[in-house]
Amino acid sequence: MSQAKKQAADSKHDWDQSVTSEKKKVSAEDRMASKIANEVLRDNAKLRAVHSGNSIKHLLEREAKRQMQLIDADGGDYKGPVVSRIVERQKKDGADPSNLPYLHKNPAI
Repeated sequence: MSQAKKQAADSKHDWDQSVTSEKKKVSAEDRMASKIANEVLRDNAKLRAVHSGNSIKHLLEREAKRQMQLIDADGGDYKGPVVSRIVERQKKDGADPSNLPYLHKNPAI
């Protein structure tokens, strides 16, 4: 084999390796995030004017990652939102004159 043919074969071999592309396999999470992002954009015209499907998808992924970090920081269990209840010690009298509607009326009306 001549030197030129050998050099051409080597350069073609290098070129073939540098140009190969592999399609990324799309995971179920990516498909779900894309679907939710498209639904959000379809339902909200104001967001559609500012964001694209990919930007909403990125926002959803970032928020999901933040929530997962919060779960991991708390020991791995999701405890849910904090709900506060106010329990009054003394029951209010419904006939209390300080609760009449005209006392709370705005004078500018």
